[in-house]
Parts: sequence; C-alpha cells; structure tokens
Amino acid sequence: SQPRLEVRPLPRPALTAMVNGVVSPPSGPPMQPPKLTEGIPDPHAIEQQKNAYARSLDEQLSQGIRMIEQTNEAKKNAMRQELDMKKEQFFMQVDQQLKAQEMSVEQQANYQLMGLQQAAFERRAILDQQAAAATLEYEQKRVQDEFARTQYDHRRKAAEKQVEMNKELDRQKEEFGRQQKAMQEAYAQQVAGFAADRQAFVQQAQQAGLQVPPAAASVMQPAMP
Repeated sequence: SQPRLEVRPLPRPALTAMVNGVVSPPSGPPMQPPKLTEGIPDPHAIEQQKNAYARSLDEQLSQGIRMIEQTNEAKKNAMRQELDMKKEQFFMQVDQQLKAQEMSVEQQANYQLMGLQQAAFERRAILDQQAAAATLEYEQKRVQDEFARTQYDHRRKAAEKQVEMNKELDRQKEEFGRQQKAMQEAYAQQVAGFAADRQAFVQQAQQAGLQVPPAAASVMQPAMP
C-alpha cells in the first residue's frame, strides 16, 4: 500500500476583527494565543518517518527482485529438466526452443523489474512530496506562532504602559489637589491677618481721637490665587 505521513489537522486560528482594513485590538487584557504547531510532527519527526518509509521501500524492492530472480531460475530449471529427456532425439530443436523460451522469460523478468522499480520510484516521489508539504505546513504554523507572540507582547507592553500612565496621572491630580488646598489655606490665613491688622489700626485711631473715614478703615484684601 502507498505510504502516507500521518498529519493531524489543527483548528485554524481565529482572525482578529478588521475595520476598514485595520486590525482592531480586542477589548480588555490580551489573551495568550494558542500554539498552532502542537499535535503535528516537527521536521525531525517528518524526516524520521520519511527515512523509515524509504527503508521499507528498499526492502520491498529487494524482496521483489529476489522473488522474480528465484521464479525465473525455477522456471529455467523446470524447462531444462523437461527438455533434457528429449535432447537426444530433438537436440537442435529443443536447444533452439530452450533459448527462445529463456529469452522470453528474461524479457518478462525485465519487464517486471522495470515495473517494480517504476512503482518504487513513484512511491518515493509521493513520500518526498508528503514530507515537503508537512514540513511547509509546520514552518507556516511556526511563523504564525511567532507573529501571534509578537502581537501579544506588543499589546501586553502597551497595556502595562497605559496602566503606568494612569497611575502617574492620578498621582499628578492628587499632587495638584494638595497644592490647591495649601494655597487656599494660605490665602485664608492671609485674609485673617489683613482683617486683624485693619481692626487694630481702627482701634488705635479711635483711641487717639482720630476720626477714621470708612474708606481708610477698609483694607484691600489679597486676590484669591
């Protein structure tokens, strides 16, 4: 029977959704891509299968040749034994017939050998094609695995970078809030100081018997930061 390499097909990887020819990143954290080369023979296993089938073909070819040669010799011996008894009476005729029949047997054997060698050559060519196809499929899956791994690494790094940026933005917002609060507290203290100074000035003027106009008694407050 014709040798075949057993290669189990794998499910095709799901294609990423595309919008206007651009691959849209999936929502949420990236997921680990499946390993496409799992479950199929690698080039080393393919080469081992190829060599095993090649040795089997060589052994079958050798056995076929030996069988044809043994059959051919057996036929010759049978004819010699049969014709030797008639050799004395029909020596010339029997000798010619023997040679003619031997030539016919040789031709048949040659035809059989040629057919056997042709069949072995065709099977070896099929085996080489199957091995090459299996190796090509493995290499394609390996390239797809590497591409998927690269995309996964890029998305993972981008997600980590986004998390870091969000943390930095939150920290800056907190720092800005603390600064605003400190400025507001400083402003309130400054306003209270101005009010106390104004009250002391008015009291001193009144004690000295001076009339303080309302415009002079008012003190400009500092501007709100």
